[in-house]
Amino acid sequence: MDVSVIIPTYKPGSYIWQCLDSLKEQTLPADRYELVIIVNGCCEPYLGQIKDHLATFPTKLHTTVVQTDRGGVSNARNMGLDLAKGRYVSFVDDDDWVSPDYLEGLLSVVDGDAAMAIANVMNLDERTGQMRDDWLSASYKKNSQASNGASLMSCRSFLSVACCKLTAREAIGDYRFDTHYKQGEDSLFNAMMSHRLNHFGVAPPQAIYYRRLRQTSASRSRSLWIITRDNALLAIKFATTYLKGIRHYNALFFATRILGCVKATLREYVRPFAPNV
Repeated sequence: MDVSVIIPTYKPGSYIWQCLDSLKEQTLPADRYELVIIVNGCCEPYLGQIKDHLATFPTKLHTTVVQTDRGGVSNARNMGLDLAKGRYVSFVDDDDWVSPDYLEGLLSVVDGDAAMAIANVMNLDERTGQMRDDWLSASYKKNSQASNGASLMSCRSFLSVACCKLTAREAIGDYRFDTHYKQGEDSLFNAMMSHRLNHFGVAPPQAIYYRRLRQTSASRSRSLWIITRDNALLAIKFATTYLKGIRHYNALFFATRILGCVKATLREYVRPFAPNV
């Protein structure tokens, strides 16, 4: 098995069918990848509906569906990692979808000890129906044009998210998402294994991850005190992680993670005065 695609889902809407169908229609042969779907924090009718939908997929495409009463995307991704059989792992959110040659494009640029490949990223604004560049697009374009190749620092934006890339299981090893964190857990997970990311590949532009830009207010529902506290705790976690592995971690990379916590906090304080921030 070359690739394990892990999809956590909680009370999904109809958008999950577009997600699953895009993975069914990959140009990569069906026997070279698998879908691992974790239904977390809910059960029926979602579990049955997903199983019925997967029953129409090619028999060569191995699918695993697991339900857990425990909520949380981090726990779901950890369960997926424990079940995954592929040499590489790709996370896909249930409201996103990918281009037909997404997996094949990513695989085409990982060779030998390559630990991670990044994809082109676009997003759909549900409010306007328009497709536009994602905030990761600039990083992708810069790395695709780099004469000296991609690196940990040049790809650091992609290490702030779980999706939009392919990661070697060997690099992930026994690292897992820390379920104590509700914000920044993706960045922390990537940072912990960053010392194993010794080579980065950049997939062809037609290998696209499509993100659905949904209007949410989860971050605004938290008080400034809670946001400040959570970002401070995350910054401390980055610092202690670096100090524990100081011999093999990149100091500059971890500095950008801590700075990111500071900027995220300041951004929340600016929001009341700049509604569009």
